[in-house]
Amino acid sequence: TRLSIEAAAAIAATFAHGSWFVPLQPVQSLEFLAPAVADALNVSLSGQAEPVVQLLDYLFDRELLLVLDNFEHLLAPADEQGGSGVDLLAHILESAPGVKLLVSSREVLNLQEEWLYAVPGLPFPREDAPVETAADYGAVQLFIDRTQRVRRDFAPAGELAEIIDICRLVAGAPLAIEMAAAWTKSLSCRSIAAEIQRNIDFLASNLRNIPDRQRSIRAVFEQSWQRLTDLERAVFKRLSVFHGSFRREAAERVAGASLTTLSALVDKSLLRAEPTGRYQVHELLRQYAAEQLVLSPDDVARVYDRHCDYYCDLLSQQRANFDGSGQLQAMTLLKPELENIRAAWQWAVELAQVDQLHQAAYSLDLFYQFQSRYLEGANAIAKAIDRLEALPPTEAIDLALVQLHVILGWLHIRLGQFDAAETNFDRCYSLLVVNSLPAPPGMGTHPLGGKAVLAVIRGDYTEARRLADETLKAGEAQGDAASLAFACYALTSVTLARGQYEAAQQYARRAYEAAKAEDNRWFMAYCLIDLGKVAAALGDGAAAKSHFEASYAIRQDFDDPEGMAIALNHLAKLAADQHDPPTAQRLYGQALALYRQINDRGGRATALKGLGSALSAQGDYQAAYEYFQQALEMTTDMQYTPLTLSILSDVSHLLWQAGQKERSLELLALAAHHPAADHETKSAAQQRLSRHQTHISVPLPAETNDLDSIIAALLAEPKLAVTPETTSVTSDSTHPTSPELIEQLTPRELEVLQLIAEGQTNQQIAETLIISVGTVKSYTSQIYGKLAVNNRTQAVARGRELGLL
Repeated sequence: TRLSIEAAAAIAATFAHGSWFVPLQPVQSLEFLAPAVADALNVSLSGQAEPVVQLLDYLFDRELLLVLDNFEHLLAPADEQGGSGVDLLAHILESAPGVKLLVSSREVLNLQEEWLYAVPGLPFPREDAPVETAADYGAVQLFIDRTQRVRRDFAPAGELAEIIDICRLVAGAPLAIEMAAAWTKSLSCRSIAAEIQRNIDFLASNLRNIPDRQRSIRAVFEQSWQRLTDLERAVFKRLSVFHGSFRREAAERVAGASLTTLSALVDKSLLRAEPTGRYQVHELLRQYAAEQLVLSPDDVARVYDRHCDYYCDLLSQQRANFDGSGQLQAMTLLKPELENIRAAWQWAVELAQVDQLHQAAYSLDLFYQFQSRYLEGANAIAKAIDRLEALPPTEAIDLALVQLHVILGWLHIRLGQFDAAETNFDRCYSLLVVNSLPAPPGMGTHPLGGKAVLAVIRGDYTEARRLADETLKAGEAQGDAASLAFACYALTSVTLARGQYEAAQQYARRAYEAAKAEDNRWFMAYCLIDLGKVAAALGDGAAAKSHFEASYAIRQDFDDPEGMAIALNHLAKLAADQHDPPTAQRLYGQALALYRQINDRGGRATALKGLGSALSAQGDYQAAYEYFQQALEMTTDMQYTPLTLSILSDVSHLLWQAGQKERSLELLALAAHHPAADHETKSAAQQRLSRHQTHISVPLPAETNDLDSIIAALLAEPKLAVTPETTSVTSDSTHPTSPELIEQLTPRELEVLQLIAEGQTNQQIAETLIISVGTVKSYTSQIYGKLAVNNRTQAVARGRELGLL
């Protein structure tokens, strides 16, 4: 390990993207190999694609050095998949030519591209070397250095011959040398060498599939084991259940390790104490200890049960923190425990430990969500569901399944797997009904709330409103503040999509205040995004920007790429609405980079659409068209219909510029009349259609089932033929620019102006838009000021003159 790090440091400057150290000691399954590499690269894995695919996608154009340390236990073929860790290395070498691998392993990889460098150990004196030259060899220097750490008065001159014997017996292996040196507190070097020599041949024959140079390591292990007290042996073999590092408290609860015993194991080089106060066993030693544990079958299940109980209980204890002010504290506590949490969850699943799964699931879900580990979280929860669903039903199992299904439903939404999410929510709801149970308390724990959000995503706003209202009623009946807050959040999404901005503002404020009362900063960030969206829709750009920036700051504190990307997307859209396409392009680009890092397809599609719009506004129509195509591929695959329709509305502008006016208007008609289009998309499309009525006949809206064929045709055309014609009277801009119109009307003001032109009174406009009459008067006053008119008649005439109507 030390050699690998030093070698990498020496050549890191030759790689454009540097060198990255990947400790593989804690990784016990091939399933977590790609995530471990991604973690070392600070790449969050999320989305529908497998972790390997996401990792390869990230690496393909990088120039970097990956140092993969302790790879040997990942070489054996996996029983189920039939592959091994080497397969990932081969894929990296094939798909990422700029990536080099420096791998430390006890066994060769047997790859064609492999350049072997055997590391036999530190140099030590050969048989014919003079004793006087012993201090010139690295192995001897290391032994003396480590011995003087435990024996300040150690004088090597009188025992150089015996030191040389020790170094030869362990073949200069640094770990073995350190372990042997630890015994100098109680044994002479002659005795240490004699003990190693007495057992070296016998013990070597018991170690399978290792190079000759490593056979002496087991000899040192065996001698160390024999020198331990009964209590130290009992504790050390139990410590083998830990993966990665662990806390003193965990060692005490799981292995019965007192501070005195831990200190003794540290002194004997069997345990390493880290500066953070945590402990760690080297993987070679952990494997040896695990062998000893297996020899005590009565102890195995008991220790693994205690390990599982401890970490499931640790997760359960963090629930209050996750729901309130201790969120960052909970994440700081749990992040170093990831390997042990994985192992504990796997044990609970294998043994169908219902209580442990139930108590740990809520915090485990948020632990994964806060880190954007959506795919890993979904896989872990799905395994638990499959295990429990296979058992005869009991009340305890049903209660656990209720929680697990609603969690998996939300994770499936994160992954863009909407049908699977609905299946989970339906199963959860049926379990509640069959058992006459209320939904569990908490944020987003009611399955109807999840179905409401799904309905918004699919564009079924009537059903979304019904489900959100039912969620609100359930929360009120239970007196569950968290459930009420989430119901208001869902209602915000519904009313925003319908263009009911006053109602959306009320619901968003209610959700935000509830989250603020609990100091739930994670949920506050979501509510701030909604408040910003409402403010933008109502024409208050300054307030919208403030809300989006506040949300970004919160998610930045959590080091959460998904949350930061959401805020960046909305800040970019705000810049675009304020006619600043360069800023919009920059912010959308930043959001896209984050979304690619976590492979959030819905977020990526939104950012790609935004980039297309920003480039279109700057006249780069071909690049814009390509971004729109990429976005359409994702949204159609996900069946994210509202976003698809919004993209088509933007594509219509490019087609208009290309001279394909009838086709452009066909897309606008589809976006304006499709039931799944949200209010903003419909309003923008309708305004464009109205402006074009005097220039070309507007086609009837396409049938909604024509959507797939329209998209297929667009995706089949890689190039957009743009004519040199520029927009003038026939401009397709949503906000026409006129030298006589100093300040543009907001989308809401344009909507009010359209209703005025239709002859509606203030009262009728208020009822149509579900706002107060006073708010209508405020909009009317703003319209008069921007158009420089004094009454309705003049406003309508001026609007038509400017092409607004």
